Amino acid sequence: MAVTAPKKSFKNPVSCASAFGRFFYAVDSTVYFTQIAETDSDTGRCYQQNDPTSTEFPDLLDTDGGVIELEDTQRIKAMQPYSSGVLIFAGNGVWYIYNPDGGFKATAFNVEKITDRGIDSAKSIVVADNTIYYFSNNAIMQVSTNQFNTVDAEDITESSIRSYYLSVLAGEEAQGVYNSGTKQCEWWLPKALGEGLILDTTVGAFYPQKQSSDTYKLNRAFTVANAIYYPSSIKTDTDVTYSFSSPQNALFQDFGTDQNAYLVTGFETLGKFSNKKAVSQARVFFRKTETTITDYVDGYVFDKPSSCLFQSRWDFDNSNAYGKYTGVLDGVGRGQAMQLYKPMQRGFIPDAYPYTFDTGEALISKKFNIRGNGDAVQFVFQTEPQKDMQLLGYSVSYTMRGRM
Repeated sequence: MAVTAPKKSFKNPVSCASAFGRFFYAVDSTVYFTQIAETDSDTGRCYQQNDPTSTEFPDLLDTDGGVIELEDTQRIKAMQPYSSGVLIFAGNGVWYIYNPDGGFKATAFNVEKITDRGIDSAKSIVVADNTIYYFSNNAIMQVSTNQFNTVDAEDITESSIRSYYLSVLAGEEAQGVYNSGTKQCEWWLPKALGEGLILDTTVGAFYPQKQSSDTYKLNRAFTVANAIYYPSSIKTDTDVTYSFSSPQNALFQDFGTDQNAYLVTGFETLGKFSNKKAVSQARVFFRKTETTITDYVDGYVFDKPSSCLFQSRWDFDNSNAYGKYTGVLDGVGRGQAMQLYKPMQRGFIPDAYPYTFDTGEALISKKFNIRGNGDAVQFVFQTEPQKDMQLLGYSVSYTMRGRM
């Protein structure tokens, strides 16, 4: 009678990583690590070299492969080499497999759970120098080493953009990349009109983004020579067209659609919520962008024009129903539209076009008055279509009724 050899089915790894001369593979709640890879065959040997049943040489070697069972994990989604070990990202937390003495040895490693905040999207992991960021189901988490050289995880959105993250980015399969040239992490949602988020790691500031085209979809970005490129696609009824895109459009458009950029400040109360405030004078500073006067059509035409429309909002109002918005923006507000950027601040009469626009100024500044009063004030700076705005800063002089 013929005997059929037993068969065992194996699952394909859901994630893999390369570190310390080995390969690590994740399947469900199990992590496999190979022997030190010296040949191609070693990349699949997740077991020890010596026979463990041998009476002579059963010992486990530092260079051996092995298996690590993480029984508390709920589906491992990603792995990332970090410091002296490997981070394991699962749906219910992040684990760290490491050797406290450095490197990685089959005979000496620790397994430690560093946070209960599991990962939401495996493609959201961004490695920024010595720090790792990822999207959990309710926050953006930062993984780094502390002063004691141990690994910690911290929620960096709790006191800043938590509500925005939960309403816009959570659960949307965000995809991220690190721009080492600008020291910024960039995340985008892979869909038309997709939202994005930029984290400036030097100052810890977040910049929400939104792609204005309703036909093109951005996919996970990649970097080449400190420049970021996005695979983009457009889908029709019959086919899909793929291309590569970069965020360097000189007309400030997303695939031909004007992009609206703006800055809304926080409410200023001067620490006195019950006292009425007014603005005696304000001054704003911009970086000058124009280098050449190209023509004259109802005014000078510049090669790289900038613009800044301004509006003040008083008394914590979120609409202009009570007439507390000063300056017209998008058809809302009282008074007139306020244009703060005026490059022609000195007498200048070109005799031909194109003409080099050199007034000696690197910065453009403007003093202006702000009408209105209230318990608090908020400022809005907004661009015009196809124009730049490089706002460097502003200063405001206030007056206040009652005791300071």
